[in-house]
Amino acid sequence: MRGLPSCGKSYTSRKLAAEGGVRIEFDEYFHTQVGNDSSSYDWSYELLPQARQWNLERIISAVDAGASPIIVDSDNVAGPLTRHYATYATDRGYEIGFKEPESPWWRAIRELLRDKGANAEALRTWARKLTVMSKSTHRVPLEDFLHRIDRWENVTVERVTMAA
Repeated sequence: MRGLPSCGKSYTSRKLAAEGGVRIEFDEYFHTQVGNDSSSYDWSYELLPQARQWNLERIISAVDAGASPIIVDSDNVAGPLTRHYATYATDRGYEIGFKEPESPWWRAIRELLRDKGANAEALRTWARKLTVMSKSTHRVPLEDFLHRIDRWENVTVERVTMAA
């Protein structure tokens, strides 16, 4: 899965996982590994390295167990971590693909992302809306949405699995 927070990645990934396979949700770390209440989302910048490592280990375990499909519910940008687990999986015979949320607002945002410069104000408006939408779940601040929009790029499987 890839997309911005509050755009429907988790909803879409749950639908995909209902058909079988394993769903590895990045946010699960902040529900189950932090704090004492699994209904509480205890997100922290300081814990991102541990969360990323925890999820990487879960992905590797799922690959090693031969689970299929493996749905990674994260923003999945073309960074080193995504490259690591995508390469790990392809080296073991897995086919990698990206799926984006199906929500109408994500489709609208996705279209705007095609030309971020020309659509900067509309994307800023969406960032403000997503900030409000995320208050009950992820509590993502406006600055994070703006940063994610700024660094968003179209990514191919080939690019992600290429050597750095």
